[in-house]
Amino acid sequence: MNTEAHLAVGWVLGNIAREDSRRWRAMITVAALLPDIDTLSYFWGERAYADIHHAVGHNVFFSLLMSAAAMFLYRHKPWKAALWVQLAFYSHYFGDYFFTRFPLIYFWPVWDRGFIFSHRIGLDHPINHALGYASLAMVPISAWIWRRTPMELVWPELDRRIVNLLLPRRLTCHLCAKPANETCITCNRPVCRRHARLTGRMRVLCAACSPRRHQDAEAG
Repeated sequence: MNTEAHLAVGWVLGNIAREDSRRWRAMITVAALLPDIDTLSYFWGERAYADIHHAVGHNVFFSLLMSAAAMFLYRHKPWKAALWVQLAFYSHYFGDYFFTRFPLIYFWPVWDRGFIFSHRIGLDHPINHALGYASLAMVPISAWIWRRTPMELVWPELDRRIVNLLLPRRLTCHLCAKPANETCITCNRPVCRRHARLTGRMRVLCAACSPRRHQDAEAG
């Protein structure tokens, strides 16, 4: 299964677990992507890639190591963290099992036998293309359902701008009375897209606020 689909599945799992924490969502999403860490073996040549890919990061011991790390990072709810990390790992594992042609060495390094689905398909199959497009569709769907997108994990302010761009405009601009979805970081009044100014940190400033106040807001 392609990386975009793994990301989307991990993001959905992180949001449905009823933990309103950016740290939690990051942990579960990363857990769904982390098995592909063994793709780094490509830098050591094709032979290393053939031997290590779908082995080092796609085995039961790696999944348990991920859960142990999750229990340490989320110590106030360790068993819940371990369970959801396992779900994220196996979403990746079975995605690769059914939707790639690579054998998965589940008991590496104890046993080097590779498990492979008899009706496997390649990454170039239309199903994988469809999963990739569905992953892109998850961005607006996530904005509508949870009021956030995967961009939250790397740049929360940009995520807020994306969400407000996609959602219905329910506020009224204080400068022209047109529909708005943003508020100025300086005066805290609603501002429409026409009168909004983005700062370098992707915050919103209305056209009526002075550069000095803008600098004060950025410094804060």
